[in-house]
Amino acid sequence: MYHVFLADDEPWALMTLQNLIDWSDYGFAVSGEAEDGEQALERIIRTNPDLIISDIRMPGMDGLSLLQTIRDRGLGAEVLLVSGYTDFEYARKALQYGCAGYLVKPVEEQELIEYLSKVKGILDGKNSGGGVKRTGENEDEGYQSEKIQVQNMVKYIQEHFGEGLTLATLAGEFKMSESYISSLIKKRTGKGFGEHLMEIRIQKAQEYLRTTNDSIEAIAERVGYPDYFYFTKVYKKATGISPAAYRRQL
Repeated sequence: MYHVFLADDEPWALMTLQNLIDWSDYGFAVSGEAEDGEQALERIIRTNPDLIISDIRMPGMDGLSLLQTIRDRGLGAEVLLVSGYTDFEYARKALQYGCAGYLVKPVEEQELIEYLSKVKGILDGKNSGGGVKRTGENEDEGYQSEKIQVQNMVKYIQEHFGEGLTLATLAGEFKMSESYISSLIKKRTGKGFGEHLMEIRIQKAQEYLRTTNDSIEAIAERVGYPDYFYFTKVYKKATGISPAAYRRQL
C-alpha cells in the first residue's frame, strides 16, 4: 500500500478529495494532510509519503514552491498538483520539476483514478529497480498538456453553458481549430460537443426545476435556450418527458 499526503488550504477540498474514492481499491492510503505549504513540507519530510497531492495556490508556500523544495531536498515522492483553473505557465513549470500530473478542480473521480494508476506504475517500477520515464520528459509533457487543454475546455463549457456556446466560441477562447477542439472533447467525454453541451443544459434545467420557482420560460433562457418551444422539444427528447410534467411529478 502506497502512502498519500494531501495539501490544500480549503478544508472542504481536503475532505472532498479524501472521500472521492476508496483509496485502498487502487493501492493507496491517505496518511497525512496539511492546510498550508510550510506545514505540508514539515510533515512530508517527517513522514516521507509516496505520493503528494497538493493545491497549487496555498498561503506560506504554494504548490510549485513545495514541489521545487521537495526535489531540491532529494525526496522521491511523486506529486500531483491541483488548481481551481489551469494556468499553463504553472503547468509548464510543474512538468519541468517532474510533476506527475495536473488536476483541475473540482477533481473528477475518473481523472484521479487514471493518475493513480499511472503513479502506481511509476512507484512499482521504482521498487522493482526498473527504469521508469518521469512525466517531465518531452513525450509525456505533450500528453499532459493535452489533458490540461481538454480539462480547461470541459470546465469552460460547464461555466458558460447558458451562453450561446459554439465550437467557434471555444476556438476563439483557446486559440485552436474547431476540429481539434471537437476531437479533444470527444476523447474526453465520449460525446460530440453538441451532445455534451445539451446534456449539461438539461441537467441544469432539471436542477432549476427542482430547486426554484422560476418559470419554465425563464429556466429555458437561463440554460441557453431562448426559444421556449425549442427547449421543450429538446428536453422531452432527452428525458422522455416535458419540463412541465417533470415539475408536476416533484
